[in-house]
Amino acid sequence: MVTREVMVSRLKEYFLSRGVELLLPEELKLEDNVKDFFDLFLRDGNNLVAVKTYMSSEKLAPRIRRELEILVVNILKLKDYVDKAYIAIPEEVGLLKIPLEIFESAGVGIVKICEDRVEEVLPARAFRKLKIVFDDTLREEFQRFSLELSELSLRLEKEVTELKREISKLEERLGLVYRDLNTLKREVDALKRLERVEAVEARALEIVEEAPVEGVEGLPDFISDNPWVSILVKRGREHEG
Repeated sequence: MVTREVMVSRLKEYFLSRGVELLLPEELKLEDNVKDFFDLFLRDGNNLVAVKTYMSSEKLAPRIRRELEILVVNILKLKDYVDKAYIAIPEEVGLLKIPLEIFESAGVGIVKICEDRVEEVLPARAFRKLKIVFDDTLREEFQRFSLELSELSLRLEKEVTELKREISKLEERLGLVYRDLNTLKREVDALKRLERVEAVEARALEIVEEAPVEGVEGLPDFISDNPWVSILVKRGREHEG
């Protein structure tokens, strides 16, 4: 069975003969997991081509098909990093063991390494990538919008700061209002207590005025009619008693 090193060497010769540029992984700005997954990187025009070699650890067709399907899935996970991809297989892996429908659907190419030749069994298709192209007008519009957005952000930040300052002032004023309300409540309670005392005294005075007191007969009207005279007479009698 051919080794992986031999397969990579044969692949280099094959692609170089087709005028393709070989690339070192170190000169590519790719993630480490991408560099470690593929065995060979090529530049074909504007396309970055990556090749993954497959060495079968099994001879059973179902197991080989499953392994190749997994490789295709893993390549599709990395398709945003390369433009085209191939899987290189040794000659002993027969075509009946290869899930061609999976390869064709994914656009992944197949290269078979034989003893006397390298054969491209299935050409690779370029992966579709979403590319956004900005013309000058759109770029200027985008820059203007970005500038307006930045200015709006700064203005909103200033307004929020001012709003926080105003809220702080309102909270301070509200605290003063609460304090004044508490003071007013205490004063109202004091006035209510004073009114009750005055009401009691007024009632007592009315009772005194209504009850005749002996001992003030014969006094002038302006004296005998005075309720305080009655009170004094009454208190005097209490002391005598």
